[in-house]
Formats: sequence, structure tokens, C-alpha cells
Amino acid sequence: MVKDPHKNDWKFGEIVTLPREKKTLKKSGSNTYEQLIESRYVCIREATEEQRGILAKVLGEYKPERIMMVNRQPFSKDGHENLFYGVNYFSYPFPAKKDVIEALDIIRNDQSLIQQFKKLSVHLNLQAKFWVSETASRLLVMKKPLCYDASSDELCTASNDDAPYRLTLAFFHNGELYW
Repeated sequence: MVKDPHKNDWKFGEIVTLPREKKTLKKSGSNTYEQLIESRYVCIREATEEQRGILAKVLGEYKPERIMMVNRQPFSKDGHENLFYGVNYFSYPFPAKKDVIEALDIIRNDQSLIQQFKKLSVHLNLQAKFWVSETASRLLVMKKPLCYDASSDELCTASNDDAPYRLTLAFFHNGELYW
């Protein structure tokens, strides 16, 4: 969570550059796994007294083999730092299904948002599959990441041939940024 009382007034459609912020999910030997926010997002909803604002970033299409589980959460090695004592791996957070549905509904209802993503050289199919934070158990203990299929409005597992979109979201309200 980032607190910045001077910058919580992002406007609808604005391209927002967030500073690099990270939080640790797991340390395993000399490796550290962290969630990360940074870079350019599109403001898809302004914050009001009643609701939080939403910033969205489309990371592209990801094959299932690029998604692993860390601390029972989906994780993709979106970046890394080689350090003297080990490696830090970074993943943009995976949003919950309900948050993906809300974001897609907002984007679907305003074509100007599609144009903003195009300015960032991002293609987005609103009827595709999207990775979400929800998981399914397999073999009682193994967790597997799930996708939200926007065309059928259901959760599903991705086949090896699928390449669901990665969408990451950050929320802001009253000077605070959440992810």
C-alpha cells in the first residue's frame, strides 16, 4: 500500500505511471518472490467518496506454463534481480475474478479506454480468457491457477494451447494505493 495524498486524483482515461513498489510473498533459500506494481496503467475509474478508483494494466497473453504457484497464489516471473546472495523474482498481482469482471465491464462500456490501451501498444480482446487469482485443487494439495472466460462468464482451467490475457489492477482511494 502506497500513501501519497498529493496524487490520488487520477482522471478517467489518464495514462498513469506508478513508481516501483513491491511486497514479499515468499522467501525460499536464496530466492525471493515478490509482487510488484510499476510502469504505465490506464485509469478506468476515478475514485469518489463511495468507491475506489481503478488502474488497469494489460500484460499480454500468457501460456499456462508461464504461471506457477507461490505461497498458494498464481505467480509469473515477470522480472528478476540477480543479487549477490540470490535472485528476486517479481510478478504483477493476479486480480480476483470479481475485479476482472468489473474492469472488463467498465472498459466494454467506453471505447475511449480501448483507444488508451492502443496508445500503449496493447491489444485487448474483451471476450477472451483472463488469468485470475482463484485456484483449483488438484491431487488434494496441488493448486492450479484458473482463468475467467469472458465469453461464457465462467471460471476454467487453461489448456496448453490457450494463452489467456494477464490483466493487473491497482486500486486507489483517499490518498492510498492498493494492489
